[in-house]
Amino acid sequence: MGLKNTETSYGSVAKALHWGLALALWGMFLFGRNIAQMKPALDNIHLYGWHKSTGILLLSLILFRLLWRFISPPPKIITDSTTPKAQIYLAHSVHFSLYLLMLLTPLLGWLASSATGFEMRFFGTFRIPPIASENPAMEEWLFTLHGISATLLIALSVLHLLAALYRHFIKRDNTLRRMIRERQGVSKTD
Repeated sequence: MGLKNTETSYGSVAKALHWGLALALWGMFLFGRNIAQMKPALDNIHLYGWHKSTGILLLSLILFRLLWRFISPPPKIITDSTTPKAQIYLAHSVHFSLYLLMLLTPLLGWLASSATGFEMRFFGTFRIPPIASENPAMEEWLFTLHGISATLLIALSVLHLLAALYRHFIKRDNTLRRMIRERQGVSKTD
């Protein structure tokens, strides 16, 4: 399997980014939901730092994923004569929205954390520069938007997963297979 995508399959870099970010974003969502229910205290304050640091790390990986998408464009969506145009439009819209929310969610978290006025450190090492000035009124609003964005991201990822399973089990095409393993030969449903 090559590093780059081909016309009919995803390369190893795209696959690693896809599955790695999917697992990491789900983990961050669950972790974020958990710490949002906590009252900050000395014995749990480090969890907030881990969430923020991981968010910055994921933002970097998401930016790399976008760059990689331009370096190695993905294969075209598999269609046939029975594929409704609305379904193709919906697939493109969901992909665009997923990328938008993958960028927006950590940026909103960074903005909200900056608005608290507390210093952020990347896993206890270097200082993460604030991207907004301290603003208690904006802080709560930005954290709310961060939570909404994260929830929408997860909801769209579920829709994306359901569409892949539909394509695999009902349409019986290679949409899911080409993101899971290297293809052995080419078929009419590539």
